[in-house]
Amino acid sequence: MSLESVFLKHKKIALAKLQSAKEENLVDRGVLNILSLINQLDDYYTSSSCAGRVLLLELPSLGDKKNAVFLGKWHRKIESVEVLNSLEKASKGFLWLLAQSPIIHIGARTADAADKMLKLAISAGFKHSGLKSFDKKIVVEVVSTERLDAPVGKDGKLFCDNEYINLLVEICNEIIDKSNLKLSRFEAKLEKLHNF
Repeated sequence: MSLESVFLKHKKIALAKLQSAKEENLVDRGVLNILSLINQLDDYYTSSSCAGRVLLLELPSLGDKKNAVFLGKWHRKIESVEVLNSLEKASKGFLWLLAQSPIIHIGARTADAADKMLKLAISAGFKHSGLKSFDKKIVVEVVSTERLDAPVGKDGKLFCDNEYINLLVEICNEIIDKSNLKLSRFEAKLEKLHNF
């Protein structure tokens, strides 16, 4: 199968999955327009995405993402009380508060197309972007540098005071604000690409 055929096959599958996810309201609203702009371009398709989020996780052991329990998940700015309320569901394991910047995986038809998208993403502020795969399919990962991974407790017990939670929430919200700004810049650059 040629690279062109592989690309077209993967684009068709990805668009069908995206449509299904949209119908089930599983796509972050913050990236919907960006996904649409990318998927309308002949040389690209999106395979997964997140607009950025704040998480409160309970991990049975360090690095055990498979068995992680999501105590709280927000794709927006949050308040300290939301974190504290979510902690009430904690029982066993390490408690982590995380803030993650947006991430978008984009399939590209050619190396030149991947390079063009990568430069566009970096110019919008997604400085940590790069190539995720370059074998049978070319995948650009659009991601930024801002993130927070903070342990806050264990086995349902907080190891910090409310003042520290307030500080972490302030940092999380700043990451969400910066993420939204970068998404807006990326969207504007994609719109310009459409107008050429």
